[in-house]
Amino acid sequence: MVTLGDIIRAGQGLAPYLPPTPLEDAPELGDKVWLKLENANKTHSFKIRGALNAILSLSEEARARGIIAASSGNHAGAVAYAAHLTGASAQILMPRGTPKKKVGNVKRYGAEAVLFGDTYDEAEAEALRRAREGGTWISPYNDAQVIAGAGTIGVEILQLLPDVQRVVAPVSGGGLIAGVAIAVKELNPAIEVIGVNAESAPAMYNAFHGVSLPQVWDTLADALSGDIEAGSLTLPICRRLLDDMLLVSEAQIAAAMRFLLEKQGWVVEGGGAVALAAALHNALPRDGLTTALVVSGGNVDLSVLRRVLS
Repeated sequence: MVTLGDIIRAGQGLAPYLPPTPLEDAPELGDKVWLKLENANKTHSFKIRGALNAILSLSEEARARGIIAASSGNHAGAVAYAAHLTGASAQILMPRGTPKKKVGNVKRYGAEAVLFGDTYDEAEAEALRRAREGGTWISPYNDAQVIAGAGTIGVEILQLLPDVQRVVAPVSGGGLIAGVAIAVKELNPAIEVIGVNAESAPAMYNAFHGVSLPQVWDTLADALSGDIEAGSLTLPICRRLLDDMLLVSEAQIAAAMRFLLEKQGWVVEGGGAVALAAALHNALPRDGLTTALVVSGGNVDLSVLRRVLS
């Protein structure tokens, strides 16, 4: 079980390394809509919070075995940077179609990027096999310390916007939304917490609503791809604490990316833009509630950005 106390301790541990990310108004969406800009974080993604908290929490012996992770993008760069900060070696398994920018982020911080398989699930299976042979596995979402690190976003939102009434965040495996929901609901149970899946990666939507929509691998929201492993910590947290789970389409994600560039001046990846896409296309009601939308990452290849802008 992850608690608000775990999240507060995570914030204390992360503070020497990571300053709070900005909260910026989005007047085109109304005078009570704000963007929590995790794309402004180190490694340009919220993932550094969970990865660094998890690695800081390891024993010296566990770090010495070397870190192993799997990622289709931002968790990879986060683990690589966190390992660099703590002096650990890291090996990151990534699907062969991972954007070059995200592969480059791994190499930039001295970790080994291993391209394996055609999907995230294939890369993860190989990473888990290697971890069983002796490495220390850091899950992108199914880890109490990763969830606690992500939860620091919720605490920051309440500190910066104490009258917030609704928090909306992207969802893949659920580490981000689970951590945020724990923090927000423990601080103020009346605040709505809503997750957003891409239609291409509806695993949490399926679990939340009891449906079986298919996954599609070719998507702008590559960071949200992959299924949720059985027994994940995030599933019961999301079922218990979330007020709703929404879906947005590829066209809506592309429109949100263009909006963020044109109206707000931010380059944001597809997976990072899904909460904004839900607000932009009225999947969220425009009911005047003070709303914080988590923009979770900004790592996008130039070729993808050109396609979106065209």
